[in-house]
Amino acid sequence: MRDLQFALVREGNSDDGLVALIRVLLARTSVPGVIGGRRTYKGTTKEKLEQVLAEDVVPDLIFVHRDSDARNPAVRYTEIQGAADELDCTDKIVAVVPVQETEGWLLTDESAIRTVVGRPGGRAALGLPPIRQIEATANPKEILKEACKIASEKSGARLQKVAHQFPRHRATLLERLDVDGPVNQLVSWRRFVEDLSTAATRALSDISGT
Repeated sequence: MRDLQFALVREGNSDDGLVALIRVLLARTSVPGVIGGRRTYKGTTKEKLEQVLAEDVVPDLIFVHRDSDARNPAVRYTEIQGAADELDCTDKIVAVVPVQETEGWLLTDESAIRTVVGRPGGRAALGLPPIRQIEATANPKEILKEACKIASEKSGARLQKVAHQFPRHRATLLERLDVDGPVNQLVSWRRFVEDLSTAATRALSDISGT
């Protein structure tokens, strides 16, 4: 049986860390092996999907990442579903829709934030929202940025350096997100994992011809 192939179309290059998470989660399903990566296509969700579907080898699964930018992710799911319906590729699509912003998922692990800025034993209060409130909290990116600065326990020019390093810190936090950790308390994460598992099972059936 051949490996399962996937593609990720995302909002921007700062979301490339999702590839590592997808690999980890797919490896936990019954698929024999996984091959895949990001796509850098531009345009609307439909236009990005059209470009993936035009590839010489069409992936078995296409992960479509869109922040909800709101407390209710329904608009994004409808957008992704609508594009998939138009292109007749619904069975291949897995929506990845963090509520508010992807950074909300990263706010769930205080220890990881301290570690990524080099202060794993730090004690400064980071001002993070309780996990149960994260998906109702606006601007998680700004909250994460401020938390990284506080966690560094730096000041002056050194603090400014930490601020400039935020894109790298964010990327590391996303790549290393503990899929068994507190992020599982977020509804949007659980929905992503459940949808991935369902899609992987369906794709495996197609690959094996059963």
